[in-house]
Parts: sequence; C-alpha cells; structure tokens
Amino acid sequence: MSKENIDLIKRYLNNYTIETTPNVYKKYISFSGIVDKSHAIYITYLPDEDSKNVIETAKKLILEGYDVIPHLPSRTMESKSDLEKYIANLSEESGCKKILVIGGGGKQNGNISSSLEVLQTEYLDKYNFNEVGVAGHPEGSPDISEEELEKAIIEKNKFSVNADFKMYLATQFFFEADSLINWEKKLKSIGNSLDIHAGIPGPASLKTLIAYAKSCGIGNSIRFLSKQALNITKLASPKTPDKLIYDLAEYNHANKNTCLKKLHFYPFGGINKTSEWLDSLKKSEFIYNSNNEFEIIDN
Repeated sequence: MSKENIDLIKRYLNNYTIETTPNVYKKYISFSGIVDKSHAIYITYLPDEDSKNVIETAKKLILEGYDVIPHLPSRTMESKSDLEKYIANLSEESGCKKILVIGGGGKQNGNISSSLEVLQTEYLDKYNFNEVGVAGHPEGSPDISEEELEKAIIEKNKFSVNADFKMYLATQFFFEADSLINWEKKLKSIGNSLDIHAGIPGPASLKTLIAYAKSCGIGNSIRFLSKQALNITKLASPKTPDKLIYDLAEYNHANKNTCLKKLHFYPFGGINKTSEWLDSLKKSEFIYNSNNEFEIIDN
C-alpha cells in the first residue's frame, strides 16, 4: 500500500460522517464517548417518524457539541406550510445550519414531489442554511428511472450555481468501488460539479448487509453480497468495508479530478460498533494485507 493511499485513507477517517435515528439516540441518551465530536452526525427521518423527534434529537446533539445534518424527506411533507415549519424549527429551535434534502421514497403525502421543489421554495435561504446535501444513487433507485435520476442531477447542478449555500451529493450505500467509479463517469458526462460524499456500510454481518441491500432495492450490491453468501459460514461473521475504502482511496489518488471528497458511514451493525472500529483505525498505524483487510500494526 503506497504512502499516498495511506494518507488518503487517514484523511477519510479523520473527516467521515455517520448517521443515527431518533430512536437509537434515545437509547444511548448521549453520544459523548461514542462518536468523536469532530464527526458530523446525520439524523434520519424515516417514513413513520414524527418530525418533532428529529428536531429534538438535532437540538440535543448540537447541545452536546456535534455538527448535525438532519434529513428532509421531500415527499413526506404534507404541505409547504409544514415544510417551512420543519425547516424553521430545525434552524431556530435546534440550531441546524446543514441539512440533507432527499426524495423520501415512493409514497407522496402532500403536494411536494421532489427535492428540487424543496430547494426552489427558498426556505433554506430564508432560515440561513449554509450547506445542503442532495441524494445520489450510484446503483439507481427502485422508485425513480435512470433518465429521471440523470435529469435531477443536471437540474440540481444548475440550481447550485446561484444558490447561497454549498451543495453536494450524499450517496446511497454501495459495496463495490466500481459502483461509484462508473456512476461518477456518467455524472461527468452530464456536467456534474457537485462534491460527492460516498455512502459506506459500517461493520455488520453479511446477513444484515444483504437485508439492507434488499430493502433498498440496490441490485448490483445484492448480487455482489449474494455471491459471498454462498459460503454459509460467512453469513454471520462480521464484515468490514476495508477493500471498498482502499479501492476508493486508490481511485481518488489516480483521478485528481474526482468529485469524491468524503465518506459517510451507515452503521448497520450499530453506531457504537462502527465508531469503535473507525476510532481504532484512526488511532493506529495499519497496512492493507493480502487478504484485502486493514491490519493494525502494534507499536
């Protein structure tokens, strides 16, 4: 492993983001001692979630000293007045200045059909948000056609030119570097200039990873994981994304014009387990061995 790749991986590990749900946060009461405060925390807004729980969780995490990025699922919003109220509360009650605007799945609860419509309301400007993530799908989406996804990327790039906040693409999780590499090639061909924050699965059993991949309908990942699951002994064993991180660092090193800037971790095996693993790598020297794994070197 080259020194350049080690440096890139270390940079990724010092600058990653991670996510939680209101229910997970409630279980721990506090994330101090679990997640280092140098890492921003996303708060998911699931279809059956109460917006008040997202707002309250964001407020508590900010009071703990974290940089917080709540989700805003566009199609979950029942009206523009509800949308403005949610954005206003995140800003004025919780203290958020960053947000992730996503479509929010296939079901539409009101008259808002896309994340672009949320951006065009100008509520994010009004309530002084300075950084806005939008969704990226390296392996497509079961709810949206490839043509519509490409059109959305083009429109969001056009919108970003005159936006008062910085915009970036936060991706759905994937398991092979080729998923992101091929996707970025396609994005370059349609003029994307938004930074990419790549969604990485944290340590979890193969069985758990397959379940998440199926629930999100990401075909390439399901096929990739299912091949590994043919070895039944691997199903329950913990799997860490060492090869994926290494391959992304190698790609980044070889492609200076890549928009890939950051890793975002989905803690499928638990936020405590994911944070412990990442911290152990951050604080240690390691090599990338012949088994495609990070191997910590004892000093």
